[in-house]
Amino acid sequence: MKRILIFTLLLSFINLFSQKNIKVYHEKKGDTLVLYADNLEIYPMSFVFSGMPELENMKAPEAFKQIQVMPAKSVKNKVTYFMINDKTKKWAVKKMPGYEMYVGDVTLEKYDSDYQYILPFAKGKSFTVNQGYNGLFSHQNENSLDFTMPEGTEIVAAREGLVTDVVKHNNTGCAKKSCADQANYITILHSDGSFAQYYHLKQNGVKVNVGDRVNKGDVIGLSGNTGWSKGPHLHFICYLPRLEGQKFRKPLKTLFRIGDGSKIEYLVEKRTYSKEY
Repeated sequence: MKRILIFTLLLSFINLFSQKNIKVYHEKKGDTLVLYADNLEIYPMSFVFSGMPELENMKAPEAFKQIQVMPAKSVKNKVTYFMINDKTKKWAVKKMPGYEMYVGDVTLEKYDSDYQYILPFAKGKSFTVNQGYNGLFSHQNENSLDFTMPEGTEIVAAREGLVTDVVKHNNTGCAKKSCADQANYITILHSDGSFAQYYHLKQNGVKVNVGDRVNKGDVIGLSGNTGWSKGPHLHFICYLPRLEGQKFRKPLKTLFRIGDGSKIEYLVEKRTYSKEY
């Protein structure tokens, strides 16, 4: 009875976690039951529990962490462990709390705020920032940038990193929020744990694959007009993952090299920027 109760509860817990590249499992050694997690994704995953475990005739020697970050491509990360108090009596993990999973490290506070991004288009080109930080159309309370540019313009990586997500099949867009989920885009993870996204790419205009490592200046896609868009443009945003806020992220302001590359500044709405480097 004791064994069935433990296994049933743990199996329910493990099934909650089931997804392609995440595995949660337990090992029992003597009086100790340990839960582990494997994260085979190419990016960190944050496990956020809704409460605390409920135990019967068991103790948790270490404080249970409600937010736990599992590194990318890591195995046997200890989630928690429990010990039986009295083996002569009934013991059980009565309840494990519910959870949510988030891409990236939601606890991250420090990042490279002085990093110098390059403009996300080719040398010799100039484009206008039609909507800047906290813009009135779709950037309210969001640090993101819209570069007006013709469809098919080459987009380059503004910073080196790892491609973690792409969407390239969409072929529609409109000026209404209802079209937001129809955008093609690329997501890139940076070395400091921040992410950048390049939005509204044309259908089949994504030139990289998940798992690719790109260098600053590499061509990664072609601009378009998909998703929530009033006209052809590139939407660029850099952010830290979060548990709250719009789209569960904290948008960041980013410094760019402009002109011949010798001047560094935050980009401003309605100004045109050239790239001569």
